[in-house]
Amino acid sequence: MEFITIYEINSDPLSNTNVVVLNAYQVEIIDTDDSLEDPDADGNPQLDVSGVPGFIGNSTNFQVFETYSGNVGGNPVTFTLLQFSNPQYVVVTSGEVSVGDTIANTNNSIVTAPPTEYDTIPTFVCFTAGSRILTPAGLRRIETLKPGDHVVTADGSCKPLRWVGKRRLSAHELKIDSHLCPIRIRANSFSKGCPQRDLLISPQHRIAVTSASMELYYADSMMLAPAKGMVDGRDITQMPPDQDVIYIHLLFDSHELVKVEGVWSESFYPGDTTMSAVSPATRRELFELFPELTLNAKSYGPTVLPVLKPYEVRALQSELSVPVALSADYTAPEAVRLS
Repeated sequence: MEFITIYEINSDPLSNTNVVVLNAYQVEIIDTDDSLEDPDADGNPQLDVSGVPGFIGNSTNFQVFETYSGNVGGNPVTFTLLQFSNPQYVVVTSGEVSVGDTIANTNNSIVTAPPTEYDTIPTFVCFTAGSRILTPAGLRRIETLKPGDHVVTADGSCKPLRWVGKRRLSAHELKIDSHLCPIRIRANSFSKGCPQRDLLISPQHRIAVTSASMELYYADSMMLAPAKGMVDGRDITQMPPDQDVIYIHLLFDSHELVKVEGVWSESFYPGDTTMSAVSPATRRELFELFPELTLNAKSYGPTVLPVLKPYEVRALQSELSVPVALSADYTAPEAVRLS
């Protein structure tokens, strides 16, 4: 089973130089060929768009099929526009975007998009099986947790899990889409015992970081950094597609920080691109738990900390620290330096 991400933008790029990414939806590829095209060569639906609000038609053909380019933070991005009104939807064909990003300097001209191979598979934001989570009873392997179990969170309390999700990616799938391979943070990379053991998380998964410059530039003493932006080729690396990986999501009533192998990391956030990392069936399950999400993806509430983009993490990496102790209001954290 393969998936692709459809992004909602705030306006038609034909008439607007800058567009903002509002939401992201993971949709299953049900095509009988290898390419996203308009119309489908075999006359069949290409994607399961049943979970995408306001999507027109069944994806056999699209409202429009135009190619555009722009940049996010100076990094080039190309995308195919699938729907230009009520609402506007695109598929990113190169580069990286996240919910909240502005794609700047879009080329305001109509150019029909060519067929595109299904190589833009959404990222997964979650832990991997085997990781140990801090609970009131001590460390527990994440795969043993179930809804209702309590987990220690960064505000010093213990909160119950509402949902635990799992997804296995085979070595074969990872060889095809190697950008989904987990990021390995080696034991003691940040300091002695931090992490306590090698920590494997998905590329888009975010951990808490801090630095003096970050507070100066962003007016926040602590923020969340995606793992893929921290790769240094030495202590933090992306794993090769040698074996299967099981990604696991932990969901609470609100976005939280939990301690995994001694590192404060985020829980699953259904209002962000993380919602696109689950199948339509799982998304329906989440909608049953949080019905308000069906009407407003932002109804879950804000992220527990502000979020850095990958390129911002790379720019700050030489001076970033990771907190090892947090107060309830996340001020004056004790921290250790990222080497």
